[in-house]
Amino acid sequence: AFVDVTQEHVTGTARLKLYKGNVTLVGRRSPYSLYREDFATFGEEDVYNQADAEGFIKLFGLPLKVNAMLGLEGARRGRHEEPDYSKFKRD
Repeated sequence: AFVDVTQEHVTGTARLKLYKGNVTLVGRRSPYSLYREDFATFGEEDVYNQADAEGFIKLFGLPLKVNAMLGLEGARRGRHEEPDYSKFKRD
């Protein structure tokens, strides 16, 4: 029952490219697609707020920032030359 409910909107067509034992998805279409061009455009509609991108970038950039900070700690212990990490500081 669970699978039936979760898959009730899974329908559509997929275009595949077959070449030398490989399969590549080259297109898909569904009446329940979550991608809608009118939502993805960057016009004046309020579906997508451009300010949301800043939080997304900060969140997904966090592992890089932590790695850089750990590198700074290693440098302070004399393991390698200390790079300039001032660009990671908040304004």
